[in-house]
Amino acid sequence: LRKTFLAMGEDVRVVLIKLADRLHNMRTLGHMPETKRRRIAQQTMDIIAPLANRLGIQKFKTELEDISFMYLHTEEYQEIAKRVAEKKVERLSYINDLIEVVKGQLAEHGYAGEVKGRPKHIYGIWQKMKKQGITFDDVYDLIAVRIITDTKMNCYAILGLIHSLWTPVPGRFKDFIGVPKSNLYQSLHTTVIAPKGE
Repeated sequence: LRKTFLAMGEDVRVVLIKLADRLHNMRTLGHMPETKRRRIAQQTMDIIAPLANRLGIQKFKTELEDISFMYLHTEEYQEIAKRVAEKKVERLSYINDLIEVVKGQLAEHGYAGEVKGRPKHIYGIWQKMKKQGITFDDVYDLIAVRIITDTKMNCYAILGLIHSLWTPVPGRFKDFIGVPKSNLYQSLHTTVIAPKGE
């Protein structure tokens, strides 16, 4: 790792290759002895996944976290994965319905925007449960919808549109446009009560 970080100063592609290599290794970690699996999983959770996050590569970050979590906290991982899988088809259908509603509203109001949705990842759910001291049944935001638009002004306007459609949850708004993250990530986050109480 030390060599990777030194090389990163010269060429960020080295880090991207290292991240891809680690992701591949994590996917095949099951063939190693348990002590080695746990050591690599902990290193990935502590160093590699945060690095992916810092670079804004969320797809790598979430998969690295989920696989690491699976090896570090196997029972908790299996329980959450089972609960998530129980309603996977229903949840994906629900996400698609929400996406269609949002796309329709954007078109109706003349806003440019790409709309995507996804279920929350297993490690993220576990973190929320631990942080808030709640059970899986008390986690209401198991899905996320992302709207990517062309201007900062449209971000705020679309947020207002979403809040006019569904009731926002108090205290669950973050403005990373006005106050960007250290990795220059900019967005607005909100939690709303959508249809069916999700």
